[in-house]
Amino acid sequence: MTTGTSDIIDIAATLKHETAAAFLLDDGTEDPVWLPKSMVENNGDGTFAMPEWLAKEKGLL
Repeated sequence: MTTGTSDIIDIAATLKHETAAAFLLDDGTEDPVWLPKSMVENNGDGTFAMPEWLAKEKGLL
């Protein structure tokens, strides 16, 4: 768990599936991971913005 503020980073990934609450993203290195839409923004260019701590926690970094 992280305290304080976190940097927002962009991760290149393929959107495999989407629900009302989450994105299923595949960055090509691990199994696809579910990420909550409340914390992730689809940039519309093949990248997704999210807090750095979340990307690390989900194995995207």
